[in-house]
Amino acid sequence: MPGLGDLDVRILRELMEDGRIPITRLAERVGAPRTTVASRLARMEEAGLVEGYRAVVSAERLGYRITAFVLVKVRRTRPVGGRSNQELLAERIVEMTSSDRRLPWVEEAHIITGEYDLLLKVRASELDQLTRFLISFMATHEDVVQTHTLLSLERVHEDHSPRLPSRKD
Repeated sequence: MPGLGDLDVRILRELMEDGRIPITRLAERVGAPRTTVASRLARMEEAGLVEGYRAVVSAERLGYRITAFVLVKVRRTRPVGGRSNQELLAERIVEMTSSDRRLPWVEEAHIITGEYDLLLKVRASELDQLTRFLISFMATHEDVVQTHTLLSLERVHEDHSPRLPSRKD
């Protein structure tokens, strides 16, 4: 975002640490007047830099003990309404898995470069659930040519907070 100054970065750092911080406390922490902080924050929200505020919930504590990364090779077709077959398939998979509790949760879906077309980050509560997803569910999609699954044995690092610039006002 053009014009992101030191104060904006400090505000973002504080919000990334505690998204529920009251605006008065936030202003105290960054050393700026409440009205200035409120207007800066409103500007960053309007520009789409701050997309929202949410709780970070533990997938493991909710029972999603298995994390897998599924690479998907997709049948190539002509774009439909300006959208690629890869994009349409990824959206269909996410939509279908979010409404069927027997299937795992697709946490992320990416169109990627290389030998495969999609990368899915899948969270499953048990191995049977992941197996059903891979063998039964994915086979129902005629556009799925091939899959390759990687199981995560241990999470070493996961951070959803982007690195912030260090610029001056």
